[in-house]
Amino acid sequence: MAGSTGGVSLSLSRVLSEKYNGRAFRKYAQNQLLDKADDMLIAWSKEDSCIFAQLIDPPDSKVQTLALSKPPVWEVERILLNHNGRCVALIGRRGVAVVELPSRHGELSLYDGGRDVITCRVEYIAERFFLCHPKLEVVSAEWHPGSLDHNYIALLASDSYLRIYNLSSHEIPEQAILVAPNTNVLNTSSYSRSASLGESAVDFGFALPSEQTKRICGNPVSSRLREDAIDSDEEMKQKYLDLQWPVFILYGNGDVYYTNTILGPNRPPFHSVYGPLTVSPASEDNYGVDCCSLLVLQSSPPVLIIATSTGQLLHCVVIDGDEEDEDNQKTTFHNGSRIGLATSVRLHVYERVDLELSLMPDDEDFSCPLLLCADPTSPIRYWVCHEAGVHGVTFPLVEYLLRHVEVAEDVMFMTSDSQCIVDHVVCTRSLSPAAPMPVIGLVITTFNVLYVLLASGVIITYAHPPAFFPQSLDVEAPEISSTVSPLKKVHTESFEDHIRNIIHRSSSQPILASGSNASVTAHEYLNLISRVMQTLRVNYLKPQSAARDDIQKRAEVLMEQKQRLQAEIATLQLSKKELTAKAHELAERYEEANDRKSQLISRFERVVTQVMRGLPGLSTAEKNMMQELEGMQKHTSTLSNQLTLIEEKAKFQTSQMEKLNNNENSKHRQMSSLSDSQMKALIQALGKEGEKISVLVDRVNEVKQDLQL
Repeated sequence: MAGSTGGVSLSLSRVLSEKYNGRAFRKYAQNQLLDKADDMLIAWSKEDSCIFAQLIDPPDSKVQTLALSKPPVWEVERILLNHNGRCVALIGRRGVAVVELPSRHGELSLYDGGRDVITCRVEYIAERFFLCHPKLEVVSAEWHPGSLDHNYIALLASDSYLRIYNLSSHEIPEQAILVAPNTNVLNTSSYSRSASLGESAVDFGFALPSEQTKRICGNPVSSRLREDAIDSDEEMKQKYLDLQWPVFILYGNGDVYYTNTILGPNRPPFHSVYGPLTVSPASEDNYGVDCCSLLVLQSSPPVLIIATSTGQLLHCVVIDGDEEDEDNQKTTFHNGSRIGLATSVRLHVYERVDLELSLMPDDEDFSCPLLLCADPTSPIRYWVCHEAGVHGVTFPLVEYLLRHVEVAEDVMFMTSDSQCIVDHVVCTRSLSPAAPMPVIGLVITTFNVLYVLLASGVIITYAHPPAFFPQSLDVEAPEISSTVSPLKKVHTESFEDHIRNIIHRSSSQPILASGSNASVTAHEYLNLISRVMQTLRVNYLKPQSAARDDIQKRAEVLMEQKQRLQAEIATLQLSKKELTAKAHELAERYEEANDRKSQLISRFERVVTQVMRGLPGLSTAEKNMMQELEGMQKHTSTLSNQLTLIEEKAKFQTSQMEKLNNNENSKHRQMSSLSDSQMKALIQALGKEGEKISVLVDRVNEVKQDLQL
């Protein structure tokens, strides 16, 4: 088998074995008396009308008793924990009770610090309503996923009403949606007739939420899940409460309806119920008329799993079809609900699976209700729990839908050959004389461990492997035609996928469990052993032998390739050494050549310089220098002439000054013949001449400095 049973039994299993000893369970009931709150297993005890709780690890931990302040008088068939693990719903045919679990604290994080017996408060949902209608029964119940505080619960009653209650006002429903026309709760004959004909609702399930404004009115497929994070902001809370949560309702005859629910105050004044949804492709037997359970896999678009009491599973994909004419809709208005609205949404039956409920050869007509449970560890797998055992189903198409957003054509499903994988985990009907041992509880943990509760109180621990995500087939466009050679397919397929295809089995050998208070003949034991051996031989040993042969062949081929590659590596190592030595030699020669090149370049520059110097003509620079020198020579001669003139003027002025000095004495003795104005003019003229002389002297000095004279 793929999994293994645990070697240490749980303390809870021993306690329940003592309580359930000799107690009979109602036949054909979908019992689910086991659940999980984080790392705590909780189980309902019908004998004491209480809840037993135990830590999963360690297996021999203490078992606590959660007594109820007001135990129910009706029989509990299912227990259902809400999303935050604070409350557990006790579901029976005659009502629903909500038990508030105590807080966990202490060293081991047990309930109420680890007390042995704890009294828990109990609130009954619509207790007075069910007391006033004794013929009314609860068909199914689920916690509403759209509640921020996880305090909304939805009930589907036998009067075909889907009622949504808030725990704060548990007597009056906040919403009451009629999902079937012409239903009267007081008319029990009409209800019995509808139930016998399969025209009553048997189960429902929630899909991913959608926006209020959608591309097609009333279409849960064309909208997508919001990605906004929910925080303490009131605006974000209001947006979350305004999300529409599609609810799919399954009828006993196989019809599927759906409606949208809103927990916020902005919900419409009346509810629209769409359906029945068109099913394609058509089938002669209408895919069965004894449907009993519905599971909505959380993908986009949604995938519906419909189960029948004969062990048949229908994998249906909710897709968009052609938009229908709204003028031709035949609707029924009743109690604030519009029923039977036409819609473009339809169901495509991708696959039909027949489960083997019983291993007894003379038990082919055995039937019982099936209970579908989602796997928290993988979105592509779910579990089927029924009176005769437990099955695990892996549906690879969900992985494809999670990767591809828009899926609207049937060809995308028809061209895919990926089938589901069914594992028969537990079987309780293997021997005819043995007493029946129905499965009454199933829990899947996040550690890939399955806990199965039998009617005897024994809890079977099964460690199943993680779900294998098959490689999804990427469907090409219809107009593109591509043919791949078989040899290319062999080489492109990975060896891991090849081995998985070989060891894939059509049936599995489950864990056998049954009552031991009846005598079994040797012939029946022999038939059972023969069947088990045949299953193990055909579906386990033979594929594993083929896989082992392929692995050995692959190992031999890989060893040969390894040896050949090692020889090539040795040759390459020698070549590497030779190339390394050659590279060193070339590097040395390159250095020598580089030095020689530098020497030649320097010699060439010297030769070019000597050649240029020996040329008869002047270079451009020399010509420019010569022109500058000629200009300076002309300028020097001009300055020399000016200097000569200045020197002559200086001599003349000196002689004149001497004459003036000689005449100064006579000037004192004689009255000057010059007037005052003439003296002033003469003095000014002499001052100007003196300035000119000083300027000329400065220029001469500058020229001398430039010419270095």
